[in-house]
Amino acid sequence: MLNILWPHLKRRDVGAAGAFGRFIHWTGVVVAGLCGLLALEFTVEGWAGHLSRALVVTALALALGTRAVRYVLARE
Repeated sequence: MLNILWPHLKRRDVGAAGAFGRFIHWTGVVVAGLCGLLALEFTVEGWAGHLSRALVVTALALALGTRAVRYVLARE
C-alpha cells in the first residue's frame, strides 16, 4: 500500500532539479493546507459554500500536482 503513496525511496543525491522539485512540492503542500483551513473556516461560518468547495478542490489539486512535480524532478 505504501508503494502507491510513495513509489520510490527518498534519495540523498537528487541534484538541483530534485531539490527544486522538493521545494515546489512542500511549498504547494503548505499552500494546500492554507486553502483547506480557509475552506474549513468558510464552512464553519456558514457562508460562501461554493467558494469553500472550490478551495477544497484547489487544495487537492495543489497537493497532488506538486507531488507529481516532485516525482518528475526528483524521481522519487
